[in-house]
Amino acid sequence: MKYETMVQILFLLLSKGKVSARYIASRFDVSTRTVMRYIDTMCLANIPIIADPGRNGGFYIADTYKLPASFLTEKEFSAVISTLNDYNKNVGSKTVATAVEKLLSIKNPKERVVNVQSGNLIIDGSSWNGNDNVKNVISLVSSAIEDCAVTRIGYVDKDGNDTTRNIEPHAIVLKQGLWYVYAFCRLRNDFRMFKASRIAYADKKDEIFEKRKVEINNLSNGKWFANLPSQAIELSIDRSVKADIEEWLGVDKIFTLNGKLTAQATLPISEWLVSKILGFGGKVKVVAPENLKQMVLAKAKSVIDLYD
Repeated sequence: MKYETMVQILFLLLSKGKVSARYIASRFDVSTRTVMRYIDTMCLANIPIIADPGRNGGFYIADTYKLPASFLTEKEFSAVISTLNDYNKNVGSKTVATAVEKLLSIKNPKERVVNVQSGNLIIDGSSWNGNDNVKNVISLVSSAIEDCAVTRIGYVDKDGNDTTRNIEPHAIVLKQGLWYVYAFCRLRNDFRMFKASRIAYADKKDEIFEKRKVEINNLSNGKWFANLPSQAIELSIDRSVKADIEEWLGVDKIFTLNGKLTAQATLPISEWLVSKILGFGGKVKVVAPENLKQMVLAKAKSVIDLYD
């Protein structure tokens, strides 16, 4: 436990810069005296930790310090290389390829042959039916992001509208098993999230764009749905479609309530959601909210009217 804590302190100093003994103590739930002993031990291990005294002082590591290549075990090193290679098979990133080369270069020449085993994570951008269009789109867009190249795409939205757009791609997002391209759309003059499977084709143009200021990290909380009203929904589902609902919403959203199989989640209320629910036929019933129930009912009536 002692050495594990010291390793964590090392990473803290490498990532945070200067931190106080009190901060380290509170972070790892130890006394400041214990922190001082850990620091002394780390210094004896030739880690150049510098003490900056004074009111705003603290500890930091000399800028010249680099982690030794042997810091990672063979299995850890293999896992990193394997994951990067697996990711690069889908995106074809020159930056990732270079990173792999640099990682391999830090190994001792006598140990240069790395036994890269299959890791626990497999990243595959192709579809089950063998259609590689999504994989090809992601690979091209990744290259466009690295080159800051304006990209021309053919996009079919959820309502079936087919448009040709010039976009400035900023990021590739993998969320809930689906690939998205986050880009500034010149047609809409705003940032948009494009579902990769709806991009019919993508071509890099010779025009270069300057990346815009955007908080890429904020994409992880699903803010591209901010313009759609999300509500807590409750569905009563038939056991015959339980597996399909689990794959859609997640197994943690399914439970038994008053003897009935029920699903609860918070989702954007949209025409897509209505169509998704109706796609299960009479196997899924909206319990709440009332506005979603009325939207489903109206859509179902319009289908009936179509055959009258």
